[in-house]
Amino acid sequence: MCNHSFSPNARIVQEQDTGNVKMQVKVVAEMPLKEDEPLLLNYGRLSNDFFLLDYGFVIHSNPYDCIELKYNGALLDAASMAAGVSSPNFSAPAPWQELILSQLNLAGEAPDLKVTIGGQEIVEGRLLAAMRVLLANDMETAPNYDLNTLKSLSAEAPLGVANDIAVFRTLIALCVIALGHFPTKITDDVSLLEQGVSGSNELAIQFRIQKKSLIVDVMRESSQGG
Repeated sequence: MCNHSFSPNARIVQEQDTGNVKMQVKVVAEMPLKEDEPLLLNYGRLSNDFFLLDYGFVIHSNPYDCIELKYNGALLDAASMAAGVSSPNFSAPAPWQELILSQLNLAGEAPDLKVTIGGQEIVEGRLLAAMRVLLANDMETAPNYDLNTLKSLSAEAPLGVANDIAVFRTLIALCVIALGHFPTKITDDVSLLEQGVSGSNELAIQFRIQKKSLIVDVMRESSQGG
């Protein structure tokens, strides 16, 4: 049974007894508890990947869950074209665009190509900045913005409204492609749960539902312009 909560009523405390080399571990209530009230602990602000693999449960509507993707120019080109964005050049960035990608650590000798969507942000700042830059028509404008501005969702269309529209259309198309890689639809998963499955299969299906629901939420928020 899962006793995790992002609003816990207890915490784990480790104490070193001076007369004993062993460490004592206690569960301390953070507030008055009623009889038989369950103890709820915060296991951490983690994605469902960690909760499933490390603890064996899945958190529904987990605000810290996300989808990990590999930054891939060909995939983003395909998403842009599917979204009706003309002449995307993620696969063949211009030198000035390549420079900004390097500053974002998405290009160069040892890039970190793991990016995320969902979670605390609709889209990770590095991916958002890359999409804005690679879909920019004006090579003079983009370099004049600092990276923090380009990575910020709260920045109001730093490279123009048309640019941000193209970015979020591409993001929605990327989500559609991601959903297409799942072998089932959410309705299929719900039907499987209703039919009754074994414990491990139930966890796997719940995990799958939460990931797909997260992608749908990203699509919904992206359609509203972030």
